[in-house]
Amino acid sequence: MQQINLYLPEFQPNREPMRSIHMLWGLVLFLVLLVVFSFYTVNTNKQKTLMLETSRQQLEATKSRLTQLEQQRPQQNLAQLDTDIVRLQNELQRRQQILGVIADKKLGNNTGYSAHLYALGEQALDSISLQAFSLLQGGAYVEFAGKTLAADQVPFYIQRLRTQPAFAEASFGVLRITPAASGGAFDFFVARDNPRNSAAVGKTAVQMLLQLNEQAATSTARGNN
Repeated sequence: MQQINLYLPEFQPNREPMRSIHMLWGLVLFLVLLVVFSFYTVNTNKQKTLMLETSRQQLEATKSRLTQLEQQRPQQNLAQLDTDIVRLQNELQRRQQILGVIADKKLGNNTGYSAHLYALGEQALDSISLQAFSLLQGGAYVEFAGKTLAADQVPFYIQRLRTQPAFAEASFGVLRITPAASGGAFDFFVARDNPRNSAAVGKTAVQMLLQLNEQAATSTARGNN
């Protein structure tokens, strides 16, 4: 077995404090890092200062512009402005309607409605009694209402009307058939599905008749209850 004498100088640990050269290099490295950090901090603060100054100048310019706009604002009556706005909106709507009519070439009927009336009478059926009818858009849209003894006679009557030149290209309203209040007859309407959504001045005679009948039926139902 080999024995080692640890008391020999070459085997003893180095207990000397940090050498001067090491301390010098550490101090130099610390100074370099401190200089770099200081330079970075100064540069960052300088950029932020420039941005703050630019923002302040923009704010001052905005305030100045706002003051000018406040001084240039016309002193007008707000109620008069509201009246003018409503008037201009109505005028714009009217012009848009005129433009729509011209664009769609729906300028009305310049040949009269005699052909339509003649067709309504010529194709009449004994089982159908008309109470009201409306010819709109120069005869291109048709509505009518009345009573019938058989529900299937109304579609048949519309087919007969379509065979006539006056109604060949016309469109009809939505067909609605309900049992009459008395007797075995039926009330029928060929009109828009829900006339309640139409303005009062825009309702046709058929739509007004349909609405009156619905109101009368509602009143009768409430009276029975």
